[in-house]
Amino acid sequence: MKKKLAALAMAAVMAIGCLAGCGKNEESGTGWTEVQHFTYKDIASWTSMQTPSEGSGSGSVEGTNDTDGYVTIHAASDGWGGVESGYFEIDLSKDPIILVKIFENPDGYNWCLKVVPENPIEDHEWGCYVIPDNNLKWNKYAGADLNEALGEEFKSIYGEQCKIKIWISAAGGPDGVVSVSEILVMNTK
Repeated sequence: MKKKLAALAMAAVMAIGCLAGCGKNEESGTGWTEVQHFTYKDIASWTSMQTPSEGSGSGSVEGTNDTDGYVTIHAASDGWGGVESGYFEIDLSKDPIILVKIFENPDGYNWCLKVVPENPIEDHEWGCYVIPDNNLKWNKYAGADLNEALGEEFKSIYGEQCKIKIWISAAGGPDGVVSVSEILVMNTK
């Protein structure tokens, strides 16, 4: 019993330390800051992805669930696709991360998240994977370090401060769906 209490106490101390470390340090001015917060209602207003091939990937919003707080995105008839945000600015020198809270993604289907830079070069017109196809679900967060996901080449082409839009899509067939609760972009320094 004492070992269990000690383990619980240690876990509580670690959690408090972790939360305190993520907060803003007033003396140094460092800490995590929100760049963008897209709620499920925000995502519900996004338009179909605009890909280089007309109609391909043009998914849609199937509906929202205000009780549980999510939007369901439906793949296009070609078996994949979704919706896109408008452009917003990121600063890669501030080590941004992106977090996506997935409410549900049925078995047999996948979802992914891509970033499309403003004025993309030829290889980037179809977006750059930030979170590749996966089946994460059950009200969990998926996350990625944008510098790591996009790489040094992206930064050398578009600069540390650049405008991007987000594509979130379902895949695996024309009936593919993914239900999303929110998307957050946070600077970690």
